[in-house]
Amino acid sequence: MNGYRVLGLLQLPVAAVGAGLAAFGYRALVGLPSPGTGGLFGPAIALLTLSLVVWAGLFLLPLGLLIPPTGGYGIEFDDNQRRLLMSTMITVAIGPFVGVGMAFVTPWIVPRTLTLSVCAAMLPLVATLLWRGGQAIRSHAA
Repeated sequence: MNGYRVLGLLQLPVAAVGAGLAAFGYRALVGLPSPGTGGLFGPAIALLTLSLVVWAGLFLLPLGLLIPPTGGYGIEFDDNQRRLLMSTMITVAIGPFVGVGMAFVTPWIVPRTLTLSVCAAMLPLVATLLWRGGQAIRSHAA
């Protein structure tokens, strides 16, 4: 068994781990209580950790889908769909640095910038998955 075959078998598991991390992190972020009066260090560490979990998930999901499938196991994407998945990875990788860079301008814009970068990353990802899903449905219907 060569390396490409083993790598191709990892496409869906890597993508599933990424989707799971993003979903778990987002659900935990939404469920965080307000900081209260006890201090801000603990909630800030929780917010940072969960944000990193969401970021890692959103990075692993398209990375996993970019792994070429082998042996009929996995999802085959064409070149244009792969470009959209790559743009998702680039947006996810660069987005946090833009948000942190904006902190020097005004600290209150950081959460909005990070939220905007996550939304911008999700658009090509969702478009690619819907596009590929439509192709699969159309090929089975014909």
